[in-house]
Amino acid sequence: MLDYLRTIQQALKIGGAIALLPILAALAGLSPPWPPAIAGVSALLILVMSAVVWEWVKDSRRSTRRIWVLAALFLTLGGMIGYLILYSFFVEPIPGTGERVIRGYECTREALLVHKSACPDLPREALADAEWEATLLWTRQSVTMIRLGLALSWLIFTAGLIATMGAILAGRREGLKAPKA
Repeated sequence: MLDYLRTIQQALKIGGAIALLPILAALAGLSPPWPPAIAGVSALLILVMSAVVWEWVKDSRRSTRRIWVLAALFLTLGGMIGYLILYSFFVEPIPGTGERVIRGYECTREALLVHKSACPDLPREALADAEWEATLLWTRQSVTMIRLGLALSWLIFTAGLIATMGAILAGRREGLKAPKA
């Protein structure tokens, strides 16, 4: 039992080190602008995923671990591609502030009256005129769906990343075992 707990401790140490990645990404402005605590949520997901992947994969044969690695790579790439697409279409930086606004995909009635054929791909000036309040131009539902899509794709990317690393490291017994007491 003590060896098992030491092994879990090693997995969590690795997960803890990798959990710094979303926090660093948030500091670099790469994480989604919503929710504000996405870096903490990502770090928690990494710690949980590192323990889960370690537990499920540590005693697996090499061929099974390779399947895990490939599946996790698909998660990582799918999450990253989805995030980058959503980010490039729907995130607008506010000049001079470092803040970002998430656009929507369906204009409000008022925005349709003012901007007519430009909806839903409104120019940056429309956001500036609305004092960078997206829900004045796009429906709350469309803004919320994009927020959720960005957060979900980010978390899928994060989970895939830790699952990839965990599946690779779980098979590397050398150097990961706790020192004997």
